[in-house]
Amino acid sequence: MPSPMEPFKAVDGSGLIVERSTPIAVHPEHETPGGVLFLTSIDQVTHIVVSTVYCFERSNENAVDVVKQALSKVLVHYYPLAGRLARSSEGKLVVDCQKKPGVPFVEAVIDCDLDSLGDMSYLHPDVLGKLVYKDLTTQNMPEAGPLLTAQVTKLKNGGLILGIALNHCMSDGISAIKFINSWAEIARGKPLSVIPCHDRTILKPRIPPQICGPYDDFVQLSDVSNLTVLYEKEQMVHRSFHFDSEKLAAVKKMATAGGQAKRSITSFVALAALVWRTRSMALKMKPHQQTMLTIPVDFRSKLSPPVPNGFFGNAVVFPCCLCNTGELIDEPIASTAERIAEAIERVNEDYARSRIDYLDTYRFQEFALGTLLISSWTKLDYGSSDFGWGEPRQFGTGSLPAKSCLFMRGWKNKKDVVVVLSLPFSAMKTFQELLQG
Repeated sequence: MPSPMEPFKAVDGSGLIVERSTPIAVHPEHETPGGVLFLTSIDQVTHIVVSTVYCFERSNENAVDVVKQALSKVLVHYYPLAGRLARSSEGKLVVDCQKKPGVPFVEAVIDCDLDSLGDMSYLHPDVLGKLVYKDLTTQNMPEAGPLLTAQVTKLKNGGLILGIALNHCMSDGISAIKFINSWAEIARGKPLSVIPCHDRTILKPRIPPQICGPYDDFVQLSDVSNLTVLYEKEQMVHRSFHFDSEKLAAVKKMATAGGQAKRSITSFVALAALVWRTRSMALKMKPHQQTMLTIPVDFRSKLSPPVPNGFFGNAVVFPCCLCNTGELIDEPIASTAERIAEAIERVNEDYARSRIDYLDTYRFQEFALGTLLISSWTKLDYGSSDFGWGEPRQFGTGSLPAKSCLFMRGWKNKKDVVVVLSLPFSAMKTFQELLQG
């Protein structure tokens, strides 16, 4: 296949000067329901804060006030975001909607324009830290922290960046984008096109639980390749690799070689197969090391009746592919792609309900280092996040756990895919060489 472009190395933020206002708390404009919001067993797993940025080439003089006022209005509909996490009598996370500390909102100015920041699909932690506000007073007590923060940063030449920090237990990517787009609709003076649904009891576990296979998804991997030592010893390096339409076509051709595929192989599946195999080789996993690929799959349409369109929460499960590293590396990429496509196809109502029951019964166990989680953000509808001065030119993040990989949309051509992952220094060097070989 053609070699990918040189990997993008995130520009650090050492030269960027940002001036921030003191955070103010934005509250819902009107009285909102109190009480306690139930969080599902899937929500309990995703208790991490995800930072995203929406980058606009231009804005209005009163843009900050427009965004702030629209936030107050949209929080009437998305009122749980103004609350805080608490523990139920069973020790599970819930949202306390009675107390409403509000959403911390920060206004900022930075001494650069959008062009000088370059590719914003994945940001260096120093840059992200200047564009997204986080409440440092609760950094060591995440449950006490805000569920959402917002920072509006004005740039030279009229550009603007909206930085968001959102606790993942409140929503998956699909719900998060619907919230942002609702916020943008209100900023433009439009009524909400989607009314949020906060009833998460539709995803309650069954009593008694009904847990079914495939049980490979529940396997805990042993570290027979000393991966833990490698990750502790070496510096972690983040890189992103750009695949244009020509390179994606070449990857897909490899993944469908032989023409005897039992099912349709998408570009996502083909690229996931390549990345999983290459990462396993780069980490020098032993042939008998078990390795697992897991992929978030939206199950909203799989339930009967389907999950409501406005559902605000997490409605994804994580089907897995499990095999020995030697088997993965020796088999054609087309066979690996078949494994992945088959795993995705397994997701139906029984599968989703079983996973909800499993997580409620056994709780989530952290993925081993032999696991790779690939999440695709390429289809998230951030193009509709128009606050009144056009759609974002770029959308990005900087939140990436060590065992995760993101597929993001190209910032110059939306049909391109940017693959973002982190690896120990030596493994990243090998990963890059293998991709370019």
